[in-house]
Amino acid sequence: ELSTKTTFVEYSKDKKVRKKIDYKNNFVKIDVIAKNKKEAQKEMVKSFYSLSREDTNDAFTKNPVLSSVNKKMENNPKLKSFIKNNPPSKEPLIADMIFKTPPTTKELVNYSIKKIKNKPIKVEKSKLPEMKVYSIKISLPPKGYLKKAKIFKPDVLKRGSQFKLPPEFIFAIIQTESSFNPMARSYIPAFGLMQIVPQTAGADAYKMLTGKKRILTPSYLYNSHNNILIGSAYLNKIYYRYFRGIKDPTSRLYCTITAYNTGIGNVACAFNSISKKNGVTICSRKRGDYNIKKAVQKINKLSSDEVYTHLLQNLKYDEPKNYLKRVRKRYLSYKKVLEKNEI
Repeated sequence: ELSTKTTFVEYSKDKKVRKKIDYKNNFVKIDVIAKNKKEAQKEMVKSFYSLSREDTNDAFTKNPVLSSVNKKMENNPKLKSFIKNNPPSKEPLIADMIFKTPPTTKELVNYSIKKIKNKPIKVEKSKLPEMKVYSIKISLPPKGYLKKAKIFKPDVLKRGSQFKLPPEFIFAIIQTESSFNPMARSYIPAFGLMQIVPQTAGADAYKMLTGKKRILTPSYLYNSHNNILIGSAYLNKIYYRYFRGIKDPTSRLYCTITAYNTGIGNVACAFNSISKKNGVTICSRKRGDYNIKKAVQKINKLSSDEVYTHLLQNLKYDEPKNYLKRVRKRYLSYKKVLEKNEI
């Protein structure tokens, strides 16, 4: 099992222990191959304890694939002058969701023992002789995402101010992209909190900031300060450059949200295309369906509510439709949370 946008998965060196954090559904799952329940419980306590101590930098270092990719990029003479590299940052994986202040070793040990002892253990057959698979699922404290958000708040406020973006907008994008999983990774691959693709959005935003064309390494994007900087810069580019002609700020926001997920061309197509097949919008370059200026003219004739509805009805794919719904809902939610100073 591999890590995803919203889950973090880590194996022991002998592959007999699997630790999984599900940030979206707010739980930790530990699977252990062992001879008996007592042995499994002991390993589970150790595993939960180690997760509670682990940070992003630790997790990156332990990941053989990510570390290898990073080293190959660093050591490639052809790439050396074209990459931007930094070490990952050191935010905790789950400790901040559990404890108000950094815990002592004793607190971590006691908490781990208590959590494992009070939970039922599921037992399944193993392919290894005389061994079984023991599994335990531990719920994390409710609204753990708000505790995660608190850690990243200084960066979000800083970049919101720098790039003239509401902080609730950046928070809504982060939660929708990764559920605040600091080790988020998609199949594309995209990395980190705001799911930056190094060769496209990452390179564009970095060039916008520095004037230099660079490929961003995974470790650079697993540094939360860098990730929020690059993600916010790219949102700024979409909102203030590509969609600068859209007069209504809310309409422009809806188009920016959608473009961050599916691309500027697909947003333009949703307004320009005149044909559908089996209810799915068909885009044609020959007809100029991807032309942004043409789409902007149509958008400016609609109210923001009409733009929102039009996107939901005419976007080519279901994923950006659902993405727009989730971000819009979370945008309004974070606006209330920030006003009440709950993070």
